[in-house]
Amino acid sequence: MKRSLILSSLRIELRRKQAGYPTEKNTIRWVRTFLDQMSIVHSSQIRNWQRDLFLSELKNKDEASYEEQLQAKSSLLFLYDRVLKQTPGFASAATTDEPESSPGSFRITG
Repeated sequence: MKRSLILSSLRIELRRKQAGYPTEKNTIRWVRTFLDQMSIVHSSQIRNWQRDLFLSELKNKDEASYEEQLQAKSSLLFLYDRVLKQTPGFASAATTDEPESSPGSFRITG
């Protein structure tokens, strides 16, 4: 999904959540800043390490207050969870309906 579609989907999800206007404005600002700093133009370029790098760089800056760091973190978690449908701790991967079997074992399907 392109950058403009990411931001549009983010707005839709925020409105679906019935977030207030200041919350919507701040969330979009943080996501836009994240996309700018990481030079992301498509959702396939987004990785978990980029989120972690962005947040750690924000933490190391003296001009960002603790509240701003929390806003940025929650905005990115909302982006990953609701818009990109990625869980915060795992990279997105194609999942199948069948669970993986443990190594060294086999299963008989029938």
